[in-house]
Amino acid sequence: MYTCGMANTMLRLLFVSYVGLFVWGGGEVEGFFNQPVPNTICKIGVLVDPNYGLKAIIDSAVKYVNKQTAIESGSVMIEPVYPRHSLSANTDIHLVSTVLDFLKEGVVGVIGPDNSDGVRLVNGMLSSLQIPHIAPSATDPYLNDTVKFPNLLRLTPSDDLLNKALIDLFKNFRWKNCAILTSSNKHGTYGEQGLRWFLLRAFKEGWDILALEQHATPEDARHLNVTEQLSNIKQAEARVIILFTVMKYAPFIFREAYNMKMLSKGFAWIFLDATGDLELMYDVSMPPGYPLYLRGLVTIKPVSEEGAMFGQFNKLWNWNSEIRRTPFDSQFTDAILLFAQALQNAKKIGVDLTPFTLSNMEDHDFTSPWRIGQVVFENLRSQQLNGVSRYIEFDEGENLPKDMQFGIYNINFASKKVKVGSWDPYEGLMMNRNITWLGRHEDILYDLPQSLGKKKFRVATIHSPPFVITSKDPDTGVITHDGYLVAILTRIADELDFSFELYDVEDGKWGALHENNSWDGLIQDVITNKADFALADLTVTGVRDQAVRFTKAYYRAGMALAMRLQKEDKSLFYWLSPLGTNAWLCIVGICVLCAMVMRFYSKYSPMSYENEEPDEDRFSFYDCIWFMVASFMQQGPDEGSPRCLSARLIASVWWITCMLIITLYSATLTANLTVKSMKKPINSIDDLPGQDRYKFGTVKSTSYETFFGQSDLGKFKTVHQNMVYLTSASEAYEMVESSKFIFIWDTPLLDYERRKRNCVFERLSNEFGYSHYALAFPRGNTTMEHVAHLVDKKILEFEEKSILNVEWEKYLTMAGQCVESGADSQGEDSNRRITISNLKGLFMLIGAIIVLSFISFIFETIYYSVKDKRSQRAENMNEAVKNRWKLVIEKAQEERKTSSSKSFSALNSPCVTDKQEDRDYSVARQRFTSYLREAAAQQRRLTQIEMDSSRLLMSNSVFSAEGFNLPPLQPAETDQPGSAGSSNSSGNSGIFHRPDHM
Repeated sequence: MYTCGMANTMLRLLFVSYVGLFVWGGGEVEGFFNQPVPNTICKIGVLVDPNYGLKAIIDSAVKYVNKQTAIESGSVMIEPVYPRHSLSANTDIHLVSTVLDFLKEGVVGVIGPDNSDGVRLVNGMLSSLQIPHIAPSATDPYLNDTVKFPNLLRLTPSDDLLNKALIDLFKNFRWKNCAILTSSNKHGTYGEQGLRWFLLRAFKEGWDILALEQHATPEDARHLNVTEQLSNIKQAEARVIILFTVMKYAPFIFREAYNMKMLSKGFAWIFLDATGDLELMYDVSMPPGYPLYLRGLVTIKPVSEEGAMFGQFNKLWNWNSEIRRTPFDSQFTDAILLFAQALQNAKKIGVDLTPFTLSNMEDHDFTSPWRIGQVVFENLRSQQLNGVSRYIEFDEGENLPKDMQFGIYNINFASKKVKVGSWDPYEGLMMNRNITWLGRHEDILYDLPQSLGKKKFRVATIHSPPFVITSKDPDTGVITHDGYLVAILTRIADELDFSFELYDVEDGKWGALHENNSWDGLIQDVITNKADFALADLTVTGVRDQAVRFTKAYYRAGMALAMRLQKEDKSLFYWLSPLGTNAWLCIVGICVLCAMVMRFYSKYSPMSYENEEPDEDRFSFYDCIWFMVASFMQQGPDEGSPRCLSARLIASVWWITCMLIITLYSATLTANLTVKSMKKPINSIDDLPGQDRYKFGTVKSTSYETFFGQSDLGKFKTVHQNMVYLTSASEAYEMVESSKFIFIWDTPLLDYERRKRNCVFERLSNEFGYSHYALAFPRGNTTMEHVAHLVDKKILEFEEKSILNVEWEKYLTMAGQCVESGADSQGEDSNRRITISNLKGLFMLIGAIIVLSFISFIFETIYYSVKDKRSQRAENMNEAVKNRWKLVIEKAQEERKTSSSKSFSALNSPCVTDKQEDRDYSVARQRFTSYLREAAAQQRRLTQIEMDSSRLLMSNSVFSAEGFNLPPLQPAETDQPGSAGSSNSSGNSGIFHRPDHM
């Protein structure tokens, strides 16, 4: 075998000899030209331990390459150069010494080493000489800088991409808690370097790293001891564990975790070594291959077995019994293939492959680079290779292949490695099948244990019904706790498998921050770890949230005012309360007035007589009163309705009045009987400032004191300045009942206490200052943070199932059956009385209608007077009006006499039945009506006679009554004494009838 330099020298000699022979011999060198040209041998330095399995893998790749190129004349042959000494210690001195040895050998390129720290050291020497360098397994993102590492190509994705794939996996399963176990040595300094992007993202997202453990890295992996690290992770109750370590330590770590029962149901192990391969733990001698305890393991690793040449090399490796598989088989093989392909192409384009040789290390200052090194490197980066691991192609100016991908692999319960998903920088995470987790299940895996394993907690509380009700047995002195929160916590404890012990806080306070930055009450007990957590109606505030960790809110409410209940009207005549006394008097007065006006119109209106029927009579004053009352009661009178237009107008306006009064009365009475609320001097927090009738206050060392004290709102500042602070809520309730005191407190507590005290006070409905109630847990305690997280989930679950509402109604009902607060505590005065001012418009309408009806009455009188004049019953309007009024007065007198006769007959005939009396009265009415009609006819005839006589006298004619041949008028007979037939017949006021023979 010849070196590259000797081969080039011989090629030049052969070329010169060939030219000379051709010139001198006239073409007699044809036989010599057909002789095969010797191959060029290029040395490649490989920084791997000669005793490590990779040497056999590389030798097989070199053998394959040389075999493929040997059939061509003048091709490039690869010769690997290995370190003279073992690199197991992997010290800087050994690496530098080995590189110098490679330079003395005249290498044209270097592959390795297998760790990022070694690559950084070696590339610093090679870059100054412009010697191409391939790092198949370096993953440090620091190596991405092509300015600092100009002659470096890498074949494995950097750790920042691995971190992004891990972050997307966490988001896919909604994990927010995990533990990390990593190695800490020069193999990448995994804990500090490899996962720093994941740790930064976890901090940004608020994820919790429950444990971050690092293990030692002994030379012999069999001496590894990770018991302490795994115990810390188990104690932190982590369920998702990230293992980021050198592959050779992984089997021993998993075996120890299995012995500690950390590879069972409920755990998820994510193995992250970017250069690792689970195939190293595959044992063909122990079917089914992978250890049973690894069923459910998940790993994220670069795609390394999907190249076109993987099948061919895999068979080659399996046939050779001397080959021991390593995590970097595919990458190192691809590095040999890339160098071989690049050198072969350089040779074809005429590049001189004479290597850089460092003959004298002491005299060389490393300032004179290899003159064709950059040309060989650019040719190397321009190659496209569908190799063993994947298809490899580099972008210009980049030292990583394009389209780097990661595979998500899972060992299922058939002990087979299955690809369940993939990740790339452009599409992100893509899961194509379910993961079989440890414990042989595919359900959603929680990142924290869902059971607390029968742990017992000490819980601080405070007596605050109905949330927590503390009672003491007078005989035994045993203190028991009950209430809404105790019931809820009991249900949570049953589902999460833990128990608790309640105790009352010594100072009986919820917790407030003092000027010296010290707390009291429940908050103090939680901070000092005297209690594992606090169970009470604790209001979530900004100051408290900085001291403790609150759970999800289990109740949301606002503050309200409680004041002594105003006494209700208990009088016997409460039903009269909708209308004031003056309104009732006005209604009675207007009723009498309308009756009098209706009686007047019915009596004196001409339309009343013209429209009368034989069986009907005009309205008396009694009838008018009864008409008004019957209309008001919505019953209707039994005497008919008035006939004249003026009286009907009065009836109409009275009906409108009745309708409005009845509507207003009914609505007001209904509202009073339903709501029964009375006007209160205080209706909301806005009414407290500026009044001195009521004192007001709340309980000291509560969130309400902080709320009013730190508020920037003007009205709250004023309230705070005049507020009375009490020691307990019981004292405040007593003050509300016994004096003019307003208690500012939480709405649910006021509702409960109001029912319990039989509604002796009322809670105003105008709420303000809404807040949330939650449980308080200590901060910085990993165990209690986990418990709080589980309690959060249960609170949300109970809220969705309405369990919280059901329990609340249960304890609220136990307090009593008082009407719900707010139903009778409206802020408006719904017990309003209707006064005369409310009916002023109605009374004005009545007055206007009365005036209009009087005008109608005058019109009726004038109308019938004009009618009489036109019918020649009167010579002029004055005489017609006088005659009309005389007739009205005479008829009224006759009506009065008729009424008196009926009353006299009724008094003298007490045994007459009602039917007989009604019948006699009807006959009398009919006769009286006929008499009136006959009298009217006689009056018209006499008027006509007088007019005719006047005309005859004026014509000087003498005549006598006998000349007319008229029978004398005779008084009509009557059936009843005192009737119209017995009245005086003088003048025109008598009632006459014509004799039967007429």
